[in-house]
Amino acid sequence: MGGPITNRHRALLLVAAVAITAWGTFGFFQRLDIGRGGFTYSPEYLVNYVEPEGGGRAAGLQVGDRVVSVEGIPVEELPLYSRWPHSLIRRPGESLRLVVEREGEPLSLGVVYGATPRGVLNLRLGVALVGLAFLVFGLWPLVSVHTSHALALAGIGLAAGMATFGAGPYLGTWDGVASHVQFAAMLLLSVLLLRFFLTFPRLKRAGASRLVTGVIYAVWVLFVACLVLELIFHPTLYHTFGSLGMLLMLGYCVLALVAVAHTVVTTPRQELSDSGMSLILIGIFVAVVSLFLALSSGFRLPGSAYAPLLIVAIPVSMALAVRKQARAT
Repeated sequence: MGGPITNRHRALLLVAAVAITAWGTFGFFQRLDIGRGGFTYSPEYLVNYVEPEGGGRAAGLQVGDRVVSVEGIPVEELPLYSRWPHSLIRRPGESLRLVVEREGEPLSLGVVYGATPRGVLNLRLGVALVGLAFLVFGLWPLVSVHTSHALALAGIGLAAGMATFGAGPYLGTWDGVASHVQFAAMLLLSVLLLRFFLTFPRLKRAGASRLVTGVIYAVWVLFVACLVLELIFHPTLYHTFGSLGMLLMLGYCVLALVAVAHTVVTTPRQELSDSGMSLILIGIFVAVVSLFLALSSGFRLPGSAYAPLLIVAIPVSMALAVRKQARAT
């Protein structure tokens, strides 16, 4: 989007943000009504995990069982569990009839689905709140700021919104498409963060290079193509590129931190303050400490279970920095 930021641009971004928020909020509450069977299986329908306290264990399901049919439907006619049609989705308290093969013998089992554990719900809610913070504070500077950095931050906010809300409501056999879009948005978020810190508060040599910029975005486009291949050749390529995507995200985030470190080393202290970059440094510090509190098993403080929510310090500080730099220039 070249040229000055117009009211039309702002309106389009706002509509996109509202649509993402509505899609994700509806999906969040709709998925609360979906029960949990407490078992998983491979693309070959071999059970590879049974929760100790889940409905599958209570029904007698064991690791190594081969599922033959679900509610009388042969598994050859079904996609993976995460993409079952709506008719097979069960609410808490409802049962599902499975026929499995164990040691050559068929067994009929009735799995009673339970509610989603509180810890899983809290994790989903925390991720949604962090994504919502990125979305809101990503668009906030555009209300009064007309800089390219404000527009870049809006893009970061939209990508974060899709990454957290992208799954939306359960789409049955099409649910895999939504989850792949969500994964692509997660990687795009890391790409845009890297691009932001290559240009803020001043354009760096790498950020000015068309070659570097092209490579940054081309890698993301190639990964999206890999996700499309997963969907086309599902389940043959089931989750084939997931680990690669996580590795790419880590790489982009590390490079973004390197860009931040470069800014700190090469920018006078007064300019760091005037540009708002010092605010971003504080936000990153708070987020890193919060993650340490959440991941450290031997270090617990009252309320530290909610520490990951302090990741919102990053979008808040970035929004404040963009506004501060715009006022200073």
